Amino acid sequence: MPKSPSLDGGVAPHHTHEVNESDSTNGEIHPDLHANDTDSATGAIRIHSGSREEEVDEILERIEEERAELTDSEGEDEFIKKYGDIQFQYIKRPREAVWFIRPHALNYFKDGVLYRTKGERASAKTELFLDLMYVGIIANLAGEASEHASGLALLKYALFFIPAWTVWADIKDFTNYYYNEDLSQKIYIFWILALLTLYVNSHADTLDGVGNAAMTIVPYMLCRLSLAVSLIIYSFYIPQHRPQMRLYAGFIFFTCCLWIPVIFISTRAKIGLSIFVMVLENILFVIAYHPTTKKLMKLRMSTALNIEHEVERFSTFVTIAIGEFLYKTVASGPLGAGFSDKFARGIFLIIIAYVLFWIYNNGSTSKRATHALRRSGVTACLWIYAHLPLVASLVLAADAGGEITALDITSLKKPHHESEAGESEAGAGAEVAHHLVKFLIKRASEAEAEEPNMYALSFFFTGSLCVALIMLAILGLLDDPKDEQGVFIIPRFWRVIMRVPIGIIILCLSFAELNSTLLMGITSALLCVLLVFESVTSTPKSCLVR
Repeated sequence: MPKSPSLDGGVAPHHTHEVNESDSTNGEIHPDLHANDTDSATGAIRIHSGSREEEVDEILERIEEERAELTDSEGEDEFIKKYGDIQFQYIKRPREAVWFIRPHALNYFKDGVLYRTKGERASAKTELFLDLMYVGIIANLAGEASEHASGLALLKYALFFIPAWTVWADIKDFTNYYYNEDLSQKIYIFWILALLTLYVNSHADTLDGVGNAAMTIVPYMLCRLSLAVSLIIYSFYIPQHRPQMRLYAGFIFFTCCLWIPVIFISTRAKIGLSIFVMVLENILFVIAYHPTTKKLMKLRMSTALNIEHEVERFSTFVTIAIGEFLYKTVASGPLGAGFSDKFARGIFLIIIAYVLFWIYNNGSTSKRATHALRRSGVTACLWIYAHLPLVASLVLAADAGGEITALDITSLKKPHHESEAGESEAGAGAEVAHHLVKFLIKRASEAEAEEPNMYALSFFFTGSLCVALIMLAILGLLDDPKDEQGVFIIPRFWRVIMRVPIGIIILCLSFAELNSTLLMGITSALLCVLLVFESVTSTPKSCLVR
């Protein structure tokens, strides 16, 4: 039987039956009970005394319930197959308990077959509560960057956004594999919320001494270590994932040790080491869960994503990011009363958000396709990590666009003092370069009583939209289309790739130093043209011409 190289399998569809997870703990699946087995078992039991009649009734009732549960439904299976063909079988969850539910794998591979719980997975209640926290976190980080728009502000935004994203991804993966909403998991989520609260409220003072740095870095380390400890504890109950759980937990312990020096070293060393550790964390995540690692470890049973839950979680985060556009147009009444240029810019901002929302949901614009998460290990990793710059850029574009919309200043021209300062500093020696980073950090971290840099703010807006559209194009190209040839006017590649040139054109608008209202109007018009183009070209030819 051929095995798929993907994170979520990819072999031919197979008629499914349901198995009890407790039966499959050691990798063996017991055969189903059939009607003739029921009759023979009943006949054997009846020879015993009347005191066994109640036991017989319980056995018969249990068998009938199991047989009813094992009945497959095409409707129930369809949501699994819509992401691509795969061989799968259902497993049962452990019995419900009041306080503590035995840890169990909701999805795993065994010999190339996907074993998963029955029913379509959606975001858990605790995940939705966590999302509410992230609405504030991303608004805080992007707002600080837009308020002091500069290259250094952008760097700080990335350095603080990525750890917050990593913690969100940790919770997403943990609930994807092991969610049961017992008391221990509820306490775990609350603990993470408390640590995130400390992290986001302390990050602005990270560069002001060892103590302030510790109040930002240590909460992040504790978030990661909490996951590692949870994986170690759960690994004693879950043999299907045990090798990978312990491998990834070891990686987390290792990278957390690397964060300790960041607290004590100089500013420039902090930045360099932080970037290195962040990159390493994500590389080690890929190593722990990539199909190649499973092959090298010769695992018969390994982790498997619940694909519909994974897709929904990322879709939810993207929606939260796009929601920042709407928040900026209504929070604190930034547009003022009546019709005005601000109101026009606000409407343009809503149009931009609405178009981006539909472009993301259009995906690859194909009617039938194998999802990137199921196509291969490489496409799965690319699909997951393309969402990081996508979400970060959407949030920054929303906040920068909101600032441009609300400000009375409409000129987006480059400040004259910047070019003069550049000429005067051109001949400076090594001493100026030595103090430059320290000077820029001080400017970015302190509130300044001067006009905002509208030129830099316009690049935050257009540049972020450009990055977002490029990521949307990458996401659209990662699926493997299964539509028949000639169904659409043009192939999938040309339907999706137009997002890239539109993004580049939007970025170039900032070089023209346009009026802010004109800039946002042209941007919204270009995005509307893109949406109309994709809507027409992704409609089957048979529906366009009657």
